[in-house]
Parts: sequence; C-alpha cells; structure tokens
Amino acid sequence: MWKSALSGLIVAAFAIAAFVGAGCATFFGAAICTIDRSGPSAPTVQSPERHKLYVGAGAPAPYRDKQNPQAASIGNVIEGARLYDLRCAVCHGMMGVGDGDAGATLDTRPADLGRSLGQPLYKDDFFYWSISEGGSAFGTDMPPFKSDLTDREIWRILTFMRAAFSEQQPQPEARPNAPP
Repeated sequence: MWKSALSGLIVAAFAIAAFVGAGCATFFGAAICTIDRSGPSAPTVQSPERHKLYVGAGAPAPYRDKQNPQAASIGNVIEGARLYDLRCAVCHGMMGVGDGDAGATLDTRPADLGRSLGQPLYKDDFFYWSISEGGSAFGTDMPPFKSDLTDREIWRILTFMRAAFSEQQPQPEARPNAPP
C-alpha cells in the first residue's frame, strides 16, 4: 500500500513541478490562465506609508536585508502552497490578485501579490516584514503572522508565491551592437 501512495506522491510532485516550470497557459491555454486586469484591480502595495518607509529607510532593522533561505524545491513550493491556502488565499485569492472572499469585505482591498512580487523594488525583506507585522500600523487589515507562523513557514509561503504568480516586469531586450 505504501508503494502506491509513494508513487502517487511522486507523480503529483512531478506534475506540480511541470506546471510551475512550464506555466499555466502551456497546459490549459491563455484564455483560462490569463487574469483579466481590465476592470478595477488591486494595487500592488496597499499602503503608501509602508512604501514610503521602505523606499526611504528600507525594512525595519529586525527585517532589513533578510533573504529567503528556502530553495525553490518542489517540497518547499508544495508546503508554501498549503500554507498560503490556509492563511492568505481567503483575502488575496487563489492567484494572489486580491480577490479572495474575505478580502472583498475589507475597507482596504488586499494587494495584488503577483504585481508586487514582480517589482524589483520590493525584496525578500519587504515581504517577510509585511507578512510578519501585518498592516495595522499602516491602516490596512492585513493581520500579523509572526506569532502564528514560524520563520520557515513565512519563507515557504514567499517561495510558493514567487513560483506560482510572480509577474516579472518586462525587461528591455539587449542588443549586442546597439549604441549607448
């Protein structure tokens, strides 16, 4: 019996890895996987005050320059997905765009995590700080998770978010002999 369970787990892990590596549209088509952003969308960061503080001084000292020590392995992504589903999806939605059921009832709409993650300005320390401390100091409804989640769990959530729905900002194409 344990052999069939192990085989199922291995197949599931490879399927998730293929999905994350190749992207949703490869498997289901762009029409299903493309998020419609033509209507009102969640801003990337819901708190202008948090943004100003981070741009001006960086993350607060306990969080400054923290980098995710978790590798983007299948196990870490799967565990991060489980934790995200339990703690974050209710407000941020399954795809991280701020459209969760509970998020719709909040005065300040949850941030669009895909857009936030794709902005080079926001580093790991910003997201770790935001998840740990929440948003009450900045007038948002984001709860603090530093007492409910371990450091490892927070990093795994971030690992999952980066793997699943981080929007990379388009980079200009390099041309080898282009004049400066």
